[in-house]
Amino acid sequence: MPTLHHNDLTLTYGWDAPLQYFYLTVERGKHLVYCNMDDPDATVGTYGGGLTLMQLQTQLSAHGVTLEPAELDALAGHTPASSPRAPGVQALMEFLNKP
Repeated sequence: MPTLHHNDLTLTYGWDAPLQYFYLTVERGKHLVYCNMDDPDATVGTYGGGLTLMQLQTQLSAHGVTLEPAELDALAGHTPASSPRAPGVQALMEFLNKP
């Protein structure tokens, strides 16, 4: 669960695996400034209340935070294509994918 401090804000964000959506809370001290569960535009997930990656980026930007591409890739669950796999992992993947 990444937490970062920007100016006087504390932002907590990430991927909620059981609910299958991104989340974000923004606090100023003990005061809640933003929470995806209170956002009427956050409708992703079985029960609603979740954000897409684009919505998360938009909300972070609205609070003055821009994530680097590598951070976005990590949130999205992507590994850059240029990253080589360890030989053991590569062998396991090939074994598991054999018919």
